[in-house]
Amino acid sequence: MPPPGRPWVTANQVTLARLIPMPLLSWLIYQGGKTGFAHNPYMWSALIAGTLIACTDWVDGMLARKWGPTVLGGLLDPIADKVFVAFAYLPFADPQLITGGGSLVPAWACGAMFVREFFVTALRSAYEQRDLTLKTSYLAKVKTWTQMQGIGMMLLFPLVANDAFVFWLLLIGAIIPIVLMVTLWFTRKKLWRGAFVMTGGFLAILGLQLYNTRYTIPGIMIAIVVLTWASAFDYVAVGWKQLRGRGDFSRADFVRLVGSISIPTLVFTLLARTDTPRWTLFLIMALELAAGGLDNLLSHHKAATKALAWGGRVLGVSVMLGGALLAPDRADLFAIIAAAGSLGGVAAEFWRGRNYFLDKRIRDKQNRAAAAAAVTASSDTH
Repeated sequence: MPPPGRPWVTANQVTLARLIPMPLLSWLIYQGGKTGFAHNPYMWSALIAGTLIACTDWVDGMLARKWGPTVLGGLLDPIADKVFVAFAYLPFADPQLITGGGSLVPAWACGAMFVREFFVTALRSAYEQRDLTLKTSYLAKVKTWTQMQGIGMMLLFPLVANDAFVFWLLLIGAIIPIVLMVTLWFTRKKLWRGAFVMTGGFLAILGLQLYNTRYTIPGIMIAIVVLTWASAFDYVAVGWKQLRGRGDFSRADFVRLVGSISIPTLVFTLLARTDTPRWTLFLIMALELAAGGLDNLLSHHKAATKALAWGGRVLGVSVMLGGALLAPDRADLFAIIAAAGSLGGVAAEFWRGRNYFLDKRIRDKQNRAAAAAAVTASSDTH
């Protein structure tokens, strides 16, 4: 039983619970694709599961704000968001998703979205190591939310298969944000800028739906990619200029940036062109996204992995994925080796950095401070 005044569950427990059902979400999407989308119980289950997973992001955020954040929570929460997005979009982009061949969205578009995620993560590590701070843009704040909303739309539209329902859903979705914005303004004198983004997005999708329903889902995906890259402007343009201006670009920065491009590019190329075991691609994406989040934290503490160790993992995984692409008859073996290399390397990263994200250094510092205070107090009494 928790101490009085403490919650039954913590924010970190909610975040971990959010990670557990993510593979189930992917499995449900694949099952829905095999048996047809319209009115499919697997797809309904995927939509419900995805909605619940997304809602837990709000729950752990609320708990963290009320009871205080932790270093572990600050690491896990963005990782969980990115892994959730990966486990949904990888099936969407798989040409084997639909029986007879076909995907919901172009693999190149999903690949471009994740190249951005990996690339910005690598840049963030470089900036953290140099104490370069960039103000997060408004688009960056809504980017993950938009990606998650896109998951719901791309599950719902083929599932319903009713143009009239989709029309009214989009129209209502365009009106509600404006109503909420006006209400917020009159009640609290606060302008909610996100209403314009949401309404504009719904109206653009509605236009595609009215023009040709075949373009709706690909159009949503391309819009998400555009927004995802637009949200990276500060990191890629402004931050890169600051980084170059310092003149200390290192081999460690180079291997991180190369790996950030090669791994997602190769994963989605294999997804689109080969029969590589899908679980290996899912595992690599999830592990490398997690490693990037940890690397940001360690870079902040000036404890980032050196070039040789980081490059050995990401470039080794990239070489194996490239081997799977060049030798289709041995693609399974190469992909499994790549997944095993990623698993071992990322596990080593988390073990090495455990003192940082498990708050041990913070507790040790507090204990030393308390011990010093006790010694001082004892000296004052004598």
